[in-house]
Amino acid sequence: MQKHFELNYLPLNISLIALEQAELPPFLGSTLRGAIGQALLQTDKEASTFLYKNREESDTDKKQVIAKPYMIIPPESKWPQTIIGREEKLNFEFLLFGNATQYATSLILALENIQKIGLGAYRYPFCLYEIVNSYTQRIIWRKDIRYKTPRISTTAIPCFELEQVTGVIVKICTPLRIRHGGQMVRNITFEVLIRNITNRIRMLTERYGGWIDQTEVERLQILAAQVRTVREKLRIEKLERYSNRAKRKMDFSGLMGELEYEGNLTPFVPWLYAAQRLNIGRNTTFGMGKIKVYFM
Repeated sequence: MQKHFELNYLPLNISLIALEQAELPPFLGSTLRGAIGQALLQTDKEASTFLYKNREESDTDKKQVIAKPYMIIPPESKWPQTIIGREEKLNFEFLLFGNATQYATSLILALENIQKIGLGAYRYPFCLYEIVNSYTQRIIWRKDIRYKTPRISTTAIPCFELEQVTGVIVKICTPLRIRHGGQMVRNITFEVLIRNITNRIRMLTERYGGWIDQTEVERLQILAAQVRTVREKLRIEKLERYSNRAKRKMDFSGLMGELEYEGNLTPFVPWLYAAQRLNIGRNTTFGMGKIKVYFM
C-alpha cells in the first residue's frame, strides 16, 4: 500500500469518578478541556503553553485557525444535561498528536490533580480512576497507582484502502462547524469535505511532525469535483459554551446528520478513514466534527 500521509499519535482512555452527583452540560468536550487546561497550567506551564496556547485560535474568522496538537473525545451527549451519579465513572479519550506526545507525563500529572479543579460551573469534584493507552491496552494509571512502563508507545493515524468504492455515507456524530466568509457552511459538498480533511492533516503534520503528499492532495481536489451528493439530511444542533477567556457565552452550534456521495471514491478511502480519528471543521479540540464513514 502506498501511503500518502503519516502522523503519529497517542490515544489515552481516561476514567474519572464523581465524588458527588454532578449536573453537567449535555456536550462535555468544552467542560473537560477547561478543567484539564486549568490542572495542566498548575502542574506544568510549558506543557500548558504547548498544548493550549500554541498560537491561540481566534474567535473570529479573520485570522487563520491553527490546529492544536491534541483532541478530546467526550462521552456521547445526553439531553437536556448530563447527570452523573456519585461514584459513577465518566469516560473519555484524550489524543496527543505528533511531538505533543512528549508531554504525556505532564498530562497524567495534571489528571492526578483534577480533583482540585472540579468540572462544570459548580466545580463538581471528580477524581482520576484510570488511564489506559488504547493502542497497547497497557494500564498507565489505576486506583492511585502509576505503573512504570519502558516508554509510552504511540501509533500512526490509520491508513486504510478498499477497492471499487462507488459510494460513501458520512454520518456526522458531533456538531460540525465549517465556516467560510464568516458564515457557517450548511451544504457540505464532497469538495468541501475533502478540502477540510486534507487541510487538517496538512496543518497537523506541518506543525507537529509527520508528512503529507501535497501532490496527491492537489490531485484529490480535482477528483473530488466529480463526486456527486446524492443525499443530504442535515440539521443545525444548537449549542453554546462559556468562554473564560472572552467572559461570555459563545455559539457552539454545528451540523448533525448524514451525507451520501456517489462516484469514484476509491482514492479517497484512506483520507476518509483517517478523518474518523482526527475529526474535521472547527473546535475539534472539544470533540466537534466527529464523523463515521460507511463505504459501498
